[in-house]
Amino acid sequence: MSGPVTGSRPSGRFWYWLALSGCVFGGSSTGFAAKELRVKVLPETPLPYVTTVTAPLARHVAVSEPAKMMVIGHRPKHPVHLSFYRLDDQGLVIAGEPVSIMLPKPAALVSNPNWALGILCHPHLPLVYVWQDVEPLTGNLPVEGPSVAEFDHLLIYSLAEPEPKLLLATARGPEYASGNLVGGFALNAAATRLYVPSMQQFDVATKKFVTGVGWLVLDPDGLPPFDSVDAPVEVSLAAAPAVPTPDAATATAAQAAKMAAIEAGKAAGKPLTPRRYLETAWTFSVQPSPYCYAPLNDDIVFAASHSGPTYWILTDRLGRFGYHYVQPYVPFRYRVTAHPTAPSVYVTPVIYDGRMMRIEHADGYFTLVPQTLLLDNIVYHSTPILLTKTNQLVVGANGRICLIDLEADGRFKAAAVQMTVNNPTVEGIAWSEKFGRLFVPVEKLP
Repeated sequence: MSGPVTGSRPSGRFWYWLALSGCVFGGSSTGFAAKELRVKVLPETPLPYVTTVTAPLARHVAVSEPAKMMVIGHRPKHPVHLSFYRLDDQGLVIAGEPVSIMLPKPAALVSNPNWALGILCHPHLPLVYVWQDVEPLTGNLPVEGPSVAEFDHLLIYSLAEPEPKLLLATARGPEYASGNLVGGFALNAAATRLYVPSMQQFDVATKKFVTGVGWLVLDPDGLPPFDSVDAPVEVSLAAAPAVPTPDAATATAAQAAKMAAIEAGKAAGKPLTPRRYLETAWTFSVQPSPYCYAPLNDDIVFAASHSGPTYWILTDRLGRFGYHYVQPYVPFRYRVTAHPTAPSVYVTPVIYDGRMMRIEHADGYFTLVPQTLLLDNIVYHSTPILLTKTNQLVVGANGRICLIDLEADGRFKAAAVQMTVNNPTVEGIAWSEKFGRLFVPVEKLP
């Protein structure tokens, strides 16, 4: 099956093979002659929309606009896992100590450290999704024995009350790998798919687990529907129809009914499992799988694997996955972001230097040679975030955040500024469209 076609325009696969033929047979293109852009000095520029908050050892940041709350996920060495900060109507942090919690784990793993691998907030409901992981029992092997049946990777908290309340703990069992420090975690625009990390499936032929990518289905109430553990893994690939977000009372009632059904299944010895889609591919040959997701829409999903950026086109039955090796080749460090309107995918190697690559795509298929931007004396630590109103990329780096200007088609301009912050490794940043603010954790305020 060919790639999607818009009008009479050739499909993305056409452009992919055209670009490849240029490489093989000596064809020329301005794309292949792209020069590296370099910014030697980044002007120091105060950014009035940046909100800094004291949150030592912060790795993840998420903002719940419905609950007016910011959630920080800390690194494993921090004494707590999550910290919750209340925001006022302008998105400023309300003075006072945050509410801090530890993530639950079974008694069998009491001596094994666990941590938050990713944090996401529902765009319309006061819910936060947390994907957690745990240190393996032995070496680098997945957690085995009775503990694997009890460890819940997905935790869903309600933020409707003064303190976060755990609504649901799920996603347990051998189909989710353990022992990962990073992993992709993303919501689609309609909040009907929760793309999750560390999925895997046992291959009978090789007697090994094969890594995969996929998602958990989400209902309008923000919780996944549940099926019997014997139900097939596959679900419809079609985009879920747009459903209005229920009001608070309706959502709460639906959530309560769903949780009651889960408990009834446990009591009857017929446990339920969240409805999910899992697709295995040798493209993601080792865990973590993937390092990050960047869904463009419900058909085209970009991701970062251990060896580079990847496209995943669900309607293409022949070439669903494709790699694009980039320079510098820095295995296990790539992060990917997709421009929502321009045909551009941005690839950032973290803990390396200030190089960032922009790859053009046609209907999801990578084409031509990447454009490279180098910012001198910069080391990236976060996944870039696109600011749509200003058409700029913002990324956390060594002791600063960097703001990169883009052309209308998504290409880099040789223009960037920086804002110094009191954090040697800015790993987590979050943008709120409602508040018009960028949230950046720091080790301490000046």
